[in-house]
This record gives sequence, C-alpha cells and structure tokens, in this order.
Amino acid sequence: MTRDILLVTSGVFHPPYTGRMALHQALGQLDGFGFRHVPSLERLPEGLDKYSALVLYYHHKTISDAALTRLEDYVAAGGGVLAVHSATASFKDSLRYSDIMGGRFSGHGPLESFEVQSRSYDIFRGIEPFTLRDELYLHELQPGIDVHFTAMHGSGETPVVWTHRYKQGRVCYVEPGHITSSLKHPAVQEILRRGLKWACGAE
Repeated sequence: MTRDILLVTSGVFHPPYTGRMALHQALGQLDGFGFRHVPSLERLPEGLDKYSALVLYYHHKTISDAALTRLEDYVAAGGGVLAVHSATASFKDSLRYSDIMGGRFSGHGPLESFEVQSRSYDIFRGIEPFTLRDELYLHELQPGIDVHFTAMHGSGETPVVWTHRYKQGRVCYVEPGHITSSLKHPAVQEILRRGLKWACGAE
C-alpha cells in the first residue's frame, strides 16, 4: 500500500528553494510513500481524506477561513501533519492555526550554532545529540505536547521537535529549516522521516 502525502510548500528565499528540495529528497527515501505538491493551503485538492499526511513548509502571512477550516477538519478527523520551521511562523494572528500546530511562534534570534539534545525514548530513539547552525525559534506552547528534542536558550531549554495530538489527528513539528544545510543534516533528515511516519500512524 502506498501512503499518499501532500507537500504544501513554497518559497525561494524563506523557506529556501534548495531547502525545500532537500526536504523532498529526504522524505522521498521512504518506501511506500507517494508525494504530490501544492503551493499553499488555499490550493488543497478535493478528496483531502485520501492523503495520509500533509507536509507544511512555507512562510505565509494570511489564510482564508475556508482554507483553515479544511485544514482543521482534516486533522481533527485523523489526518497527519509534519510541520517544518516557518510553518509555525505563518498565520500568526490565527489562534486556531496555532492550536493545531501545538505552539505559537513568538520570535527567534540570529543564525547561531546550538546543540540539539534528545529527550525521546520512543519515536526518535537512537538519534544522538548533534549541532546545527540555524535560527532557533521560540514558541508559546500548548499544554500536553510531547517534546522530543531541545536546545539551550538563555538559562533554560526550548523545544526543537515536538509531537502533538489534535483531536483524532497527529502533528509533528521540526524546527530547523531556515537554511538548506540544516535540512541536509543526516540527523534532521532522519527526524523528518520518522516524524512523517509517526504522523501517518506508520511508525
């Protein structure tokens, strides 16, 4: 059985086109997965329930009520989402969207190097700590999310990868992705693949 995945992604500089291609190549290594592309949530096709998951990697400012309702209905009914980097920085005025994602973007610092530490003992078991140079996003988090990877920010930790149940659906957020090299990092690529499998219920 092939699991159909809808890649919802656009961008030339943010997110970078080469990063979007790296994401597609990483996910394309999964056996039994087929991919279709649309540039935005406004272009979601009919028959959305045939897709096992949506992959969201874009930086968009506004969303129509109709498109947001289609996304919400899809996830609430059991659909999966793999959200990458600036997906949470999109539609910042929409609390409904942030509820689906599991966190609301609140800011980021400059490009910097940081070590990513694992807190996961199930989905991402065996992925060792690694270092990236990227933007470290900060979020206001929904209660009940499961944090799998963190990085130090100030005197505390901030989540880098989390999973979240939205009604019957599954959402996995992976923070790296401002620059292409992050999405070419072997550990990040493995996290993306496992995150998509989890979102589909295929872990």
